[in-house]
Amino acid sequence: MDKETVISVESVSKKYCKSLKKSMYYGAMDIGRNMLGLSSKSERLRNSEFWALNDISFEVKKGETLGIIGPNGSGKTTMLKLLNGIFWPDKGKITVKGRVGALIELGAGFHPLLTGRQNVYINAAILGMKKKEVDKKFDDIVEFAGIGDFIETPVKFYSSGMFVRLGFAVAVYCEPDILVIDEVLAVGDIQFQIKCFRKMAYLKEMRKTIIIVTHDMGVIQRHTERVILLNKGAVYGVDVPKDAVNKYLALASCGYDELGAYKTSIKIDANKPQLVGAKRLLGNNDEQDLCLKRKIYNKNEFRYGNGAARIIDFEVLNSDGKEINCLKSMESIVFRVKVKFYETIEKPIYGLLVRTKDGVELYGNNTLYNDMDIGRQEKKQIVWAEFTIHMNLQPGDYFFSAGVAEMISDGILPLDRRYDLAHISVLPADRSFGIVNLNTDIKVYHEEHS
Repeated sequence: MDKETVISVESVSKKYCKSLKKSMYYGAMDIGRNMLGLSSKSERLRNSEFWALNDISFEVKKGETLGIIGPNGSGKTTMLKLLNGIFWPDKGKITVKGRVGALIELGAGFHPLLTGRQNVYINAAILGMKKKEVDKKFDDIVEFAGIGDFIETPVKFYSSGMFVRLGFAVAVYCEPDILVIDEVLAVGDIQFQIKCFRKMAYLKEMRKTIIIVTHDMGVIQRHTERVILLNKGAVYGVDVPKDAVNKYLALASCGYDELGAYKTSIKIDANKPQLVGAKRLLGNNDEQDLCLKRKIYNKNEFRYGNGAARIIDFEVLNSDGKEINCLKSMESIVFRVKVKFYETIEKPIYGLLVRTKDGVELYGNNTLYNDMDIGRQEKKQIVWAEFTIHMNLQPGDYFFSAGVAEMISDGILPLDRRYDLAHISVLPADRSFGIVNLNTDIKVYHEEHS
C-alpha cells in the first residue's frame, strides 16, 4: 500500500445468513469458539448462508472520487459498511488511512429519543471530533442542514429529508479524509442536493477522497473518475464512468448470464462476424453489417441484445438529404437506422439516444414514448426507422446511439442496442456558450424620460 493509497481492499469476502434464527445460532457458536481460542471457520458457508461479497480487491487513491454501481443485491452497501468499519470481513483485509465520514443508511447512528443537537454531538464524537471542534462548527452544521428550530426536537419526529440533511452535514463538517455516501442522498430535495454537490466539489479541491454509491447514472458520469461495477457480490468491471455505465445498463437489461455470454464483443472487429447476445449472425449481402463502413461509425461502440433483430446500417443526413459527418449548431438532421428481423416480433420499439463524449445523456426518445403502434414485424423483414433531430447543441463532439427492442408482458427486451454508434461534430453558429443553444433573441430598451 503506497503513500497515495488511502483504501486497500484485499480479497475481501462477507457472508450473511438468510434465516434469522440460524444466524443467531451461528453467531452464538462463533462467539463460543472464539472464547475457547478456536477458529470460527468463517471461510466456509454453512446452511442458509451466502456470500454477499466474494473475493473483492481494489485500491482507492488520495483525492480520487470513486463510484460503486450495480443491480440491487450486488453488495454495494455491504462494501460501504465494511469500509466504514460497521462490519468486519469474513475473509480478506481492509486498510483505511484517515478519518471516514459516512452517510450510508437513513438515520444510521441517530438515537430516535434524543434531539438533533444531542445526535450531532454523539455522531461527531463517533467520527472522531472533539467537543470543542463540534462547538465551533455546530452553527454551520445546523445552517447547512436547514433544520432550524427542529434541532431541539427528538429526531423520531424528523422526516426522511431532515434525517439526510442532518446526517450529511455532520459527515462533511467533521472534515473527513474519506467521504462515503450511499443512495440516501436521493431522499433530499433538489436544493439540498445542489448544496451537497457543491460541498463535495470543495472536498475534492482539498484532495479528499470520495466514494459514491448510487443508481443515478448522471451522478456517476458527472462526479466520479473511476467506477467499480458489482454484480452478485463480485467485481464485474472497473472502468472510466462512461464504459462502466454502458456495462451497467446492459447488465440491468439482460442479466448477468446473457451479458457474460458476449461481453468479449464489446470492441467491434470489422473483419469478423459479430456476436449479438448468444447468437452468431453470419453476414451475406443483406445481412452484412454495413454500419462498420460508414465514415462516422465509432469502432468503440458498446453493443448488446438477444439478436432477434439487428441494426445493420445507418445514415446521418442533412436537410438536403446528403450524408454528413458534421453540421452547424441549430441545423436539423435525419438519423436513419436499418433493422433486419431474424425472428417475428409482435411489438417492436425503435429508439435514439444522444450523448456527449463523456457519456452524459442529452436526449433520448423512442416510438413507445411517442405512442406509436409500429405493428408486428415479420421474420426476415427489413425496416428503416427515421428520427428527425433539431441539433440545438453547442460546438463539440456527440455520439448517436440506436436501439431496437420488444415490448413484452414484464417489460422491455433489448434486441440490439448500439451505444455510441455514430460520431457527429457540431460546429459553432454564433458566439454563445454552454451545452445547448437556446437561440436567444436579445433586446435592450431605453426608458423614455418625460
